[in-house]
Amino acid sequence: MTAPSSSPSVPAPIRRDRLTWAAYLALAQFTFFLNIQGNIIPFLKDEFDLSYRVVTLHPAAVAAGLIVSGLFGERLTRRYGRKLSVSIGLVGMLVGALAIIAAPHPAVSIFGCFLMGAVGCLILIIVPTLLAEWHGANRSVAIGEANGISYVASLTAAMAVGLFAAIGLGWRAALLLGVVLAGLLIVFLRGVPVPEAAKPVAPTVNGKPGGRLPVVYWFYWLTIIAFVGVEQSVLVWATEFMTRVKGLPVASSAVIAGAFSFGMLVGRLSSSLILKRMTASLALYLSAIVTLPAFFLFWGASSLPLAVFGLFALGLGCSLQYPLTLTKAIVTAGPYGELATARASLASGLSIMIIPWLVGATADQVGLSGAIALLPILTVVAVGFLFVGERVVRR
Repeated sequence: MTAPSSSPSVPAPIRRDRLTWAAYLALAQFTFFLNIQGNIIPFLKDEFDLSYRVVTLHPAAVAAGLIVSGLFGERLTRRYGRKLSVSIGLVGMLVGALAIIAAPHPAVSIFGCFLMGAVGCLILIIVPTLLAEWHGANRSVAIGEANGISYVASLTAAMAVGLFAAIGLGWRAALLLGVVLAGLLIVFLRGVPVPEAAKPVAPTVNGKPGGRLPVVYWFYWLTIIAFVGVEQSVLVWATEFMTRVKGLPVASSAVIAGAFSFGMLVGRLSSSLILKRMTASLALYLSAIVTLPAFFLFWGASSLPLAVFGLFALGLGCSLQYPLTLTKAIVTAGPYGELATARASLASGLSIMIIPWLVGATADQVGLSGAIALLPILTVVAVGFLFVGERVVRR
C-alpha cells in the first residue's frame, strides 16, 4: 500500500481510507476514556465516600500514566511496531476500564485510571505522527479532523454517563460501552495495513550527538501547562460543580457538562476558518478574551441556561489553546521536533496530574465554588508566558 503524495504544492482532497479511519477512531477511543473521568467522579465520590482530594487521584493517576508513557512509550512503539502498539494501547484502556467498573476499593479504580493513561498513551504517541506522514500536505487537515472526532467521543462519554444513569443502567454502563467499542476497534485494526516509522536520525551539533531546545520553547511549554490545566480542571470538575454548587441531579449534571466538550468540538472544527482570517498568535489572545468572561458566566450564572451557555463558550475559548501553542512550540524547536513533542506531552501530563488535584485539595478547604474560581488566574498566567514567548521570537 502506498501513502498518498506529500508534495508541498496545492494538496489534493484528503483521502479518508481505512488507515485514516483507524487512526481517527483510535484517538477518539483514547479521548473517550481520558475525558470520561470527570463525569464519573461524582459517582465514585458518593459510592466510596471520598474527599475531593482523594477522588481527584483518579484523573491524577491517568496523568501519571501519561507521564510514564511519555518518557518510555516511544521505545516500546519502535520495538513492537505501530500496529501492535496501538492494539496494546486499546487493550490497556479496556482492562483499565474493567478495573474501574469492578473496583471494590478506590485503590483498584485509581490503578485502572493509571493503566488507561500509561498504556493508552501509546495511541497518542503514534496517531499524530502517522497521520502527518500518511497525508503529507494534508497533514493539518487530517490531524484537525482527528481532534474534531476525538471531541465527538468526549461529548459521547459525557452524554453516555448522564443518560445511562438517568435510565437506571448506571454510570458503569458508559464505561462498558467504551470497552465494547475498544474491542470492536481491535478487530477492525486486524485488517488495516499500518506503515512503520522510519528509523530516526539522531540530532547532531558540530557532528556530535546533542542539541537542546531553545529558551523560547520553554515559555510555550509553560503556556501549555497553564492552558491544559484550565481545560482539564473544567473537564474533571464541571459535573461535580453543577451537582454540588448548582444543586442539579448527578445524571443531569453529567449531561450538561457535555456543553464544554461541545464547545471544544465546534472550536476545533472551525480552526481552519479561523486561521484563514487571523494569525495563530491573535487567535490565542482572542481565545483568552473569550475564556475569561465565559468562565464567570458559567461560575456565577443565576439560571441554568446561562450556566450551560457559559460552559459552551468556555469550551469554545479553550478549544484552540493547546493545539496552537503546541504548534508554536514545535516550530521554535527547529530540527528537534520529536524532542519538543515529547517534552510537550510531559507538560500536559504534569498539568493534568497536578492542577485538577490542587483544585480538589483547595475545595476541601474553601469549598468547590471558591476553588474553581481560581482557574481564571491560570488563563492570565498562560497569556503572560505566551506574550513573553512572542517577544523573544521577534528579537
